[in-house]
Amino acid sequence: MTGAISFLVVGAFLLLILFLFVRRTGTAPRSARDLSDAHEALSALQSELLPDWFVDRLFSTEDWQFAHDQGGVGMATIFSRERKRVALSWLKQTQQHVARLMDFHLRTARQRPDLKPSAEIKITLEYVQFQLLCKLLSGMIRMAGPTRVRSVAGHAVNIAAHLGTISEKVLADSDHGVPVNVEAR
Repeated sequence: MTGAISFLVVGAFLLLILFLFVRRTGTAPRSARDLSDAHEALSALQSELLPDWFVDRLFSTEDWQFAHDQGGVGMATIFSRERKRVALSWLKQTQQHVARLMDFHLRTARQRPDLKPSAEIKITLEYVQFQLLCKLLSGMIRMAGPTRVRSVAGHAVNIAAHLGTISEKVLADSDHGVPVNVEAR
């Protein structure tokens, strides 16, 4: 019985998040500003925030080890504090850009005659998973530091990259005025 209650609570929570997400974005029609904003968010994700080399360096232990070797424990402590700030800033920016893309996706999806509810639900659940993972990652960065959470960060990056790929398809078709049919993973 407890398992069923837990399942119902989780289901209700997901429906509430979906409802709030749909309600928050409004029903504003697609505009040139919306397209520009979505293109900007996608570009920032792809070129600045999600490249493997950047994420690997941000969550690397090599820099911390270098700071420790050069300046001892004091330098390593300062380095760790600053690296936490940078990692948390990166996470916040990544979340904001993915949120902008998902807002655009939702507004665009409402105008598509070929909307596939099952695909949209999968995308929404993937976005919710991304947001929850980011909350977890934020806490882990604060507690353990970025050098110890590389695998969790990698999972968040993979989800963000997939949502970016979906948005890229939607944007390409929106630029050409073509209704888009997007399939989730």
